[in-house]
Amino acid sequence: MQPTFDFKQAADLRSIRDRLSLQFGKITDNERLDPVSQFVRYFLGSRTLEHVSWGAFARLITRYQNWDAVADAPAADIEALIRDVTFPEKKAPELKAALRKIRACYGRISFDFLVDLNIEQALSILKQIEGVGPKIAAATLNFSTFHRRAFVVDTHVLRVLRRFGFVDANASAEETYDAVMAAADSFDADGLRELHWQLKNLGQKTCSRAQAQCFSCPLSDICLRASARAA
Repeated sequence: MQPTFDFKQAADLRSIRDRLSLQFGKITDNERLDPVSQFVRYFLGSRTLEHVSWGAFARLITRYQNWDAVADAPAADIEALIRDVTFPEKKAPELKAALRKIRACYGRISFDFLVDLNIEQALSILKQIEGVGPKIAAATLNFSTFHRRAFVVDTHVLRVLRRFGFVDANASAEETYDAVMAAADSFDADGLRELHWQLKNLGQKTCSRAQAQCFSCPLSDICLRASARAA
């Protein structure tokens, strides 16, 4: 169940989108991955730089002909291929187990069974897989060829929305997801993907973990953190 929220949040979300569009432009919609490939890509990408996780993903698909082959490969071999991602010793056996669980439960490694489910049901099923949190689940549904209305909350997005005051300073990723989705009625699947991309860019380039560069932020005049610093 979604929490109650201040209806001003819907206006805040639109203002964030419009301001960040002027700053960063529009996302280039590259070719989308199929849902299982997107699932694997984000599984590898947790707490890992994007170019590093893409490299690990590329090595996996080069070495193995399909995801069944990955599921059946020794965890040590998978770990060797993804060695430069964060926590490869943990992700390798968890990825293998996740792919095997999907195959055992649904007969093959495919997410086709999610097509007829509503977004909440699909997210819930994905999050039941060990190692899968709200970010991987939402990315599988929104970024892939599924093209569903789900918002991806990574560490950069969470930090920006906490500092902005859109959610509480200690809000979880799940609570932030619920708050955004409750306020995002005017956003379609593409709009949610672009909002994620804009906020991630802001978090990486301006509102970083180490320092909030409020003087160069397009949201500074409406941001709770910037207002507090100026007071």
